[in-house]
Amino acid sequence: MADTVIISFFLYSFLGYCCEVIYCSIPQKRFINRGFLYGPYLPIYGFGSLIVTILLDPLSSWPLAVFLLAFVLTSCLEYFTSWLLEKLFSVKLWDYSKHKVNINGRVCLLNSTLFGLLGLFAEYVVQPGIDALLADIPRIALHYAAIIIVAVVSSDTVLSVAKMKAFRDALARIRELRTEAEERLAALQGEGKAELAAELRARVEATIEKYKDSVKSNARHIVRSNPSISSRNEAMQKQLDIIRSWAHDRKALRAEYLAARSAMDKERFDQIRKTRND
Repeated sequence: MADTVIISFFLYSFLGYCCEVIYCSIPQKRFINRGFLYGPYLPIYGFGSLIVTILLDPLSSWPLAVFLLAFVLTSCLEYFTSWLLEKLFSVKLWDYSKHKVNINGRVCLLNSTLFGLLGLFAEYVVQPGIDALLADIPRIALHYAAIIIVAVVSSDTVLSVAKMKAFRDALARIRELRTEAEERLAALQGEGKAELAAELRARVEATIEKYKDSVKSNARHIVRSNPSISSRNEAMQKQLDIIRSWAHDRKALRAEYLAARSAMDKERFDQIRKTRND
């Protein structure tokens, strides 16, 4: 029983990841690798689907009840997950504040309705298929598969938590450096020590650049995977905006590089064609 639950959890997590990638990538017109973890799975979908298929299975004769309870229970799960992540890392990985009907930006009517519909789909379509699939697999194979899944997801979770902690700490340190520098710069300028102020500013910017290098790789993955990431902390929100500007600058530089390469290729092609015509 435990093995099939673990495998079902993983399958739903993977299917949820696929749905999120499609749902978020189409409006952005680019691939968005969704999720808190490194792997292609979203545990919140695994837990949500198990809540529906296990707790609500006795109500399967009443689809409306399944829909309504799936709507409520998955919304509670999403709200709690958002609250917990914000408490741990000081950021909201998703924010529905721009949706007309939402609760603190953590859940919204549109997504909760979609979760309710997905709950129906899981209960009446997906779960019977999973049950049939797992019934044909030997128990020993299911057991080893479950062990591998637990090991992989657990390791991924530890690494991802460490990544988020490093991300949070780096943002906090950059914020502290800027605050301290602004206070000291104001004091030096008030004393008429412009040269010392300029020297201090240069040293601080150099130190911040070092922190940028250490946080950039994690930052790009986190921000790109969670386009609506935000923070109630005003200073941290400013840092998130700065990180978005890094991504924008990087994209602009890449576009400039591709344009220059295209121009060079065209020039070479014209030279070759001219040589052949001569």
